[in-house]
Amino acid sequence: MFTVDRSLPTSLPNQIATGMRTLFGSGKLAAGDKVPSTRELARQLGVSRGSVVAAYDQLVAEGFLLTAQGAPTVVHPCLPRRAAVAPHSPAPTRPSQQRTISLRPSSGHAGTIGTAAWRRAWREAADAPARDLDKSGEPRLRGAIAEHLRLARGLTVDPGTVLVTGGSRDGLLLILMSLGRSLRVGVEDPGHPGLHTIIPLAGHTPVTCRNDARGVVVEALPDDLDALLVTPSHLYPLGGAMPAPRRAELLEWAASRGVVVIEDDFNSELRYRISPQPPLATLSTDATVITLGTFTTLLSKQFSAGYVVAGAAAVGALRRTREMLGMPVSPVTQHAIANLLEGGHVRRTTRAVHKRLAERKDIVSAQVVPALRRNGATEIEREEVLGVDLLVRFGDGAAQEQFKNRLTAGGVECGHVDAGSPEGILISFGHLSQRDFDAAVGAIRKISGEG
Repeated sequence: MFTVDRSLPTSLPNQIATGMRTLFGSGKLAAGDKVPSTRELARQLGVSRGSVVAAYDQLVAEGFLLTAQGAPTVVHPCLPRRAAVAPHSPAPTRPSQQRTISLRPSSGHAGTIGTAAWRRAWREAADAPARDLDKSGEPRLRGAIAEHLRLARGLTVDPGTVLVTGGSRDGLLLILMSLGRSLRVGVEDPGHPGLHTIIPLAGHTPVTCRNDARGVVVEALPDDLDALLVTPSHLYPLGGAMPAPRRAELLEWAASRGVVVIEDDFNSELRYRISPQPPLATLSTDATVITLGTFTTLLSKQFSAGYVVAGAAAVGALRRTREMLGMPVSPVTQHAIANLLEGGHVRRTTRAVHKRLAERKDIVSAQVVPALRRNGATEIEREEVLGVDLLVRFGDGAAQEQFKNRLTAGGVECGHVDAGSPEGILISFGHLSQRDFDAAVGAIRKISGEG
């Protein structure tokens, strides 16, 4: 019917779902046609049944497939019938352009769960008995998340206060919609822009709040905020952490004004070789703190799943909103994540990532930093915890632009930030694959006359 390719960055379930849609779009599948069983299609494609089950779950949710107890799965009969498309010669392809390696800061990391562990987790999840869908998340996964937070983040929570989400964006949208309408939501400046665009989508107004090297400046916060989105464990741009006194000051300010603190806790476990600072919720007494987490950095960039943790004051509204929005993560996917959490795979992967980043720190010190100085860098700030993120400033703008242009010509792009005077460029190595890391280091050394 179609093929899948494990070397592609797209997950197998996504490739299978796309293949089924393509068959329908070409007229090879028509409304009402039977489709292979999950076991049969898994055999044809040479993949696990769990991957096919996840793809079928997605297609059923889209209204593309129709299932009924005791009957075969079919293409939904209500879809319009399409005529088969005659084969045609493909258009001539242009020579592929050079792939660009991005050194911009990213929430990803240089490692994922191993293939064997993935297959085992999906296989076991696919064999789990079917149950009524809990829109707050499968109880087993919520329990596994609570245990993970206890072990990895020092946060003890009741699984009943955990809600499963479709990733950080879905989680933030869920939080913002549960808080009410037309709110003023503070965002860090400078801060990572990843989630800021979600705030207007929820009908709220983003308000920039000044950051310094220790995080959001509490004394400069506006008095009319309703909520505040912060990343105290990963301050932009270099990923520093908000110290304990600033955290306590922030929570005291929020409690006195009734401001809801939304903590984006992405990437925290992977950034500390010993132990990350605990989330704000472990320190809070009177302030309302909602923790936003994701599995994207712990498991895979292609994995859109995460969680929200809230106290008694906020969890009720979150559940009601989740009930209206529905659950965006299939039960099979949720059980697969629970298998990985319970089996210790996440902790083992975290240790492997820490080891790899420690090795990269040594390479950055021995090769990258000297090469940058030979290219005219006058000031290099390093992220203290792992040492693989750099903020580089040059003596003048012309030298900086020349370096950036030569780097771009070598297939590597860096970030840019106005983090003081003069402006600087951001170079981040933590999220790269080993192949891209080696290539980026080689490009920087080549510019400096080495290699």
